[in-house]
Amino acid sequence: MPSPQKPRLVARVLLAILITVSTVHPLRADPAEERRPILETLEHIALRAKESEKAVEKRLLSESLRLHFYGYFDASYTQNFNSPSNRINELRIFDVNSNQSRFNLAQFVLRRDAQAGDWLNRMGFKVKFNAGRDSAFIGGNNIGPWTDFQEYYLQYLAPVGKGLDLKLGQINSIVGYEVVESRHNANYSRSWLFGLGQPFTTRGGRATYEFDQRASLSVGVIEFINSSRASSSHDPLVETALTLAPSDRVKLTLYGLAGPRSGASGTGGGTILLAGGFASLHVSDQLSAVLESYYANQPNSSTISSAKNARWDGAAVYLLYDVNRQWGFRLRGEIFEDAGGFASCGGTTAYQPRANVCFGATSVASAPPVAQTLWEFTGTLQYKPVPSLTTRLEYRYDKSDKNVFQVGGRATSYQPTLSFEAIYAF
Repeated sequence: MPSPQKPRLVARVLLAILITVSTVHPLRADPAEERRPILETLEHIALRAKESEKAVEKRLLSESLRLHFYGYFDASYTQNFNSPSNRINELRIFDVNSNQSRFNLAQFVLRRDAQAGDWLNRMGFKVKFNAGRDSAFIGGNNIGPWTDFQEYYLQYLAPVGKGLDLKLGQINSIVGYEVVESRHNANYSRSWLFGLGQPFTTRGGRATYEFDQRASLSVGVIEFINSSRASSSHDPLVETALTLAPSDRVKLTLYGLAGPRSGASGTGGGTILLAGGFASLHVSDQLSAVLESYYANQPNSSTISSAKNARWDGAAVYLLYDVNRQWGFRLRGEIFEDAGGFASCGGTTAYQPRANVCFGATSVASAPPVAQTLWEFTGTLQYKPVPSLTTRLEYRYDKSDKNVFQVGGRATSYQPTLSFEAIYAF
């Protein structure tokens, strides 16, 4: 009586043969393959069969559960032509290490998207785990010096109208054009608009409703925000974002943030009111432009303003041009005003995180607050040798109307840097 395992074994071998044949060049066989011993060839076929079965099982499992797993690795090197003696790129947020390489981030994401259907289909979640130097300053739920859970939330698609998307947990902020991860931004370095004046992540609940393909509204009630300015306040805040797309080529997002926040040391803090937005224009399949601007005010939070009023505002312009699928250029010009000396120069020279540092800072104290106007220009050359690998060569020039940067061991008003970044996505 034939063993019941034989038909299955035959099927495996046939499947493996088909896979193997499909990968062979149709015009010329590999001589090494022709000389391969028959036993080695059969072993190879059996292994390919097992790998094929595992791949199919994995795909079916992920499709049935709607699970998505992905991530990336990010590393860089930055040359500061000022050669600061403290080896810090002043007033930078993540690209802070001067004249040295930096392992920025290893990110792993597990996600299940909510969708219409029964209650189980309407449930989703997301967990985003980071490891690397960026973790110390992203502001997530840090579990170690270089590790953190940047995002973790539950999702439910409520059966209201076309579907009300509800999220509860820690989520990337909806305020601003740029985001925490360099990979998802046009440039390697972050703008001052984002790095100095906007939230990175928020903790609380958020509701999003998409009226149609042209309009959507998000409202979040949050009890804590992570940003470059440390805060011990857990009082409730509100964030909003209204997105309008009058055409396929134009999109406008208006955002806002309001709620109590702590101020500079020695002040009582006040209610932050931040309002702004960005407009994106898809000029062609190769060229896009983005304009962002906002205004923020927080009373009773500045130690150098006669009225104790902290105010910061700015504007940035982005131009993104893709020569082809591999080569592209990214340009950014920006101006940022810190009228109350509240948003900038708040970091220390301690080993981690060394962000938002100005000349005069020590390992235990930040530089004296100063009202200043900053502007910068950034040019980024991007090259993708393969779809999963992105490389960037970036030149940036920073300027201030005050001497907050550093040349060697003395103060200056400018800072030029050249960075190289490599990102591998999986």
